[in-house]
Amino acid sequence: MVIRLMTIIERREIEALLSTKWSLWYGRRKTGKTFYAREKLKYSHYFIVTHGRDIINIETGETLSFNEFLKVFPLLLGSGRIVVDEFHRLDEPFFSLIQGLSGKGELTLITSTRHYFRRFIGANSPLLGLLHPIEVGLVDPRDALKFMNSLGFKGGSLVELAVLVQEPWLAPSVESLGEGIFKGLGWILQTYVPSLVGEIFNEEERELTHRYSAILESVANGKRTATEIAKEMFSRGLIQKETHGAVAPYLDTLVGMGLLRRVRVYGRKRKTYHYQHVSPVVDFTYYLNSKYGFLETGLPEETVERLFQERLPKYVESFFERLLSKHYALQPVRIEKPNLELDVALLRNKKLYLVAEVKWREKIREKDIRKAENKFDEAGGRINLLIVPDKESLPREPENAKVFDWRDALALS
Repeated sequence: MVIRLMTIIERREIEALLSTKWSLWYGRRKTGKTFYAREKLKYSHYFIVTHGRDIINIETGETLSFNEFLKVFPLLLGSGRIVVDEFHRLDEPFFSLIQGLSGKGELTLITSTRHYFRRFIGANSPLLGLLHPIEVGLVDPRDALKFMNSLGFKGGSLVELAVLVQEPWLAPSVESLGEGIFKGLGWILQTYVPSLVGEIFNEEERELTHRYSAILESVANGKRTATEIAKEMFSRGLIQKETHGAVAPYLDTLVGMGLLRRVRVYGRKRKTYHYQHVSPVVDFTYYLNSKYGFLETGLPEETVERLFQERLPKYVESFFERLLSKHYALQPVRIEKPNLELDVALLRNKKLYLVAEVKWREKIREKDIRKAENKFDEAGGRINLLIVPDKESLPREPENAKVFDWRDALALS
């Protein structure tokens, strides 16, 4: 019998810090922090902290009490790298002990809470400046593309599967099933996404209320601004006033947890933001739930596959926005003008630098190209890209833009 080990998705943001003496890895649940640390770090002891504050050495299976761990920790720190996973559960006096041992040995701390991380880097934190922080979020699009290329995928499928493996917990299924994952996606989402979101709220010590769930559904269903979200919440009877202030604390919390992101609307005198799901997988799950009660009743596999294919161009747009913004170190914004809406708009030094239109379908017509050309002329960016699955399928190239397909995306990785 041949046992196939899962290929590791190389994470460029972590790889450069593996040898850093003192580091702090943070990010929401299921972004691969523990797996990557176990596979890539050279450590002498790896401890994970339970909710009850027991400390388990995962190599030996030994369980230490909090007091026992405080006694042996200073001695172990000089014997090689120590990893403490979910260290935030220890709280004081462990934090003060770390401060007293600063600079000694090699230490990696891992946490699945973002609000604890902000405590550690705050102005009054005893740990400020002691550890090099790194956020472990969704897989970088460049690394997702490299991973899918290593599995032998090409063309539009390379990009579409890379969209999914931005969620690293989906990588084993994608590696095993390939494009067949789209047929079984409904079962996977119905099984894992509610647990994932629940775990995030649990680690952040928040209760997943109807209001939070309703906001996640509203954003997935196309409500982009706080005003639109408030109107939806009010219509459901979940808030007393149809105002920005009524939903702002909930939106701030969801952004802080890493479930939603806010993107600035460009060209407005008053700061205005659009809200989006960070994860396309979570977005699609809550979209299905808002439309069909998916999490309670489920849907036929072929229906889920068809609906995902309909939504896929939207997720591809977000994927390319992340890819280009990371590669060129640019700031994503939204263009909201009466006659102009762009799929991707990126700033450099507060000026529009790169704009892109994404036409993610097999057949692209002449009128699609003309429409994109008009948008590029109106936008006035320095770099214009027309993003398609395969440039060889175009009837012609646009006059004022470069055509960008899966080969160019892979080259950036």
